[in-house]
Amino acid sequence: MSYDSQNWAKKLMNEKVSTHQLIAKTYKENLRFMLGTFSGFKTINPQNEVIDVPCINATAERAVAKMFQDNNIILPIVTVAQTVSVEDERRRRTKDIILNETHWDSDRKRAYRVISLAPKALNISYELNIWTKYTEDMDQILEQIRLLFSPNLNMVTKYTNSTAAFITNEENDSVLVVGDREDRVIRRRFEISVEGYIPYPKYLITSTGEITEFKTELEVITENKTSVLDASIDASSINVSEIESYTKIN
Repeated sequence: MSYDSQNWAKKLMNEKVSTHQLIAKTYKENLRFMLGTFSGFKTINPQNEVIDVPCINATAERAVAKMFQDNNIILPIVTVAQTVSVEDERRRRTKDIILNETHWDSDRKRAYRVISLAPKALNISYELNIWTKYTEDMDQILEQIRLLFSPNLNMVTKYTNSTAAFITNEENDSVLVVGDREDRVIRRRFEISVEGYIPYPKYLITSTGEITEFKTELEVITENKTSVLDASIDASSINVSEIESYTKIN
């Protein structure tokens, strides 16, 4: 793309983009993927029965408070929560860079040229806690976590299928007393770093020289056994679907 055409494209995008189009809901999509992935753990009890391990969106403090409040919480259980996010200086690019992509439309049997401004690179940190009563249950869940991260977990959201998540730290925090029962709870804490991006809106360049907003959504829905404390996060059976829409910008 020449210098003049880049300036033309940037001018059109800056003039036409609305504030609400910059809300990509990246954090929500990443959390939905985490909940869907970590809700798939299983354990096998001494009777050789397969037990589903639920996953909830909660900080460690909230989970402990819930254990004190409700004595009927059944372990094992997994909790995941977002902690902080910071800009990744190693992967960052200036906003003025225009990215060129090619999208194949299977219905129209043709390729389209799609442009956008460079996305914002950031690292999002999550805390994953495993809570069990028995060491054997903990070992079984840890095996499944190690297989997921080998060495990274590839995240799939509506915006990308190549975001990498890594385990950056692991701690054994097993000294915990719940209520008057004085039950020992085994806890393993993982720190997970997601190397992601916040995307800008994408635009389709038409053959007439017009610019059109381009949307392609890859929707990942979590398993129905996922317990989500945040009511705004969807939870149903795992399904992946792609939806395309073209909105002309006059």
